[in-house]
Amino acid sequence: MGSFRVLLLAVLLVLGGLLLVRRLASARVTSADVSWLAGAAPGAPVPDDEAHVAARYLARHRRHRSVGGLLGVALAVVVGVRWYQSVGFGFSQGSPLADVLFCGVAGVLVGALLAETYRLRPAAGARTASLEPHAPAPHAGTVLAARVVLAASLVAGAALLVTGAGAAAVTSAAAGALVVGVAELTRRRVVDRRRPAGDARVVRLDRRLRGFAASSVARLELAAAVLTATWVLAWWRAATPQAPVVLDVLATAGGLTGFVAVVVLLVRAAPRAPRRLRSAVA
Repeated sequence: MGSFRVLLLAVLLVLGGLLLVRRLASARVTSADVSWLAGAAPGAPVPDDEAHVAARYLARHRRHRSVGGLLGVALAVVVGVRWYQSVGFGFSQGSPLADVLFCGVAGVLVGALLAETYRLRPAAGARTASLEPHAPAPHAGTVLAARVVLAASLVAGAALLVTGAGAAAVTSAAAGALVVGVAELTRRRVVDRRRPAGDARVVRLDRRLRGFAASSVARLELAAAVLTATWVLAWWRAATPQAPVVLDVLATAGGLTGFVAVVVLLVRAAPRAPRRLRSAVA
């Protein structure tokens, strides 16, 4: 009976996910989105060819990220119901694989990676690329913060393992390292891909697309690292039930702060114009 419920839940998730993906995929890319990505002032006209490229780029990212995120959430629900009899949101006493937020972020990152791989396919005929040195990728500090947070999580997880608190913290940290690794690979592909040469407008638009992708993935990477830290923190609380009340309060505050930070990072990494620009155009 339990297997039947899981199967029914999976079918409902697939059907609901397909409907949601269809709606998200059909969401119109607004003029504010195009102006923002193309680097034009709010309300300023964008040449048709540039607008077409920017709109297709945003639509592709939305589609891939939506599908990846939904598949990640579906995985978390199925794993949580089947093996842990509960589903977490942010962190819980289960597993990151049963956490819809953790798996959702992982799915969005995989979707972003797939959205960028189209540029890796060789084009037919002769190709021209710029040989100028690559400009530094934006949000290097965000990436550094993600690496530091992840490293601290790995060290804390290893320390809990050494003290005999179990392997759950290390497993959570390793899962986070895998997700952050996907972000690093995506960002590297964005930064190192071939650049167009010739038309100044094409070069400028490519820089805008590259800057958006690198910045967005950097924020997603930090979100994944912070989520990993909240999981390790949750395992630490579970392994030290006799900890002083002050430490317990600090751990709770840290978990809530991490959750809020993840939500903010996800919003800022979205493939759409910031709210203030959308309001200005409206």
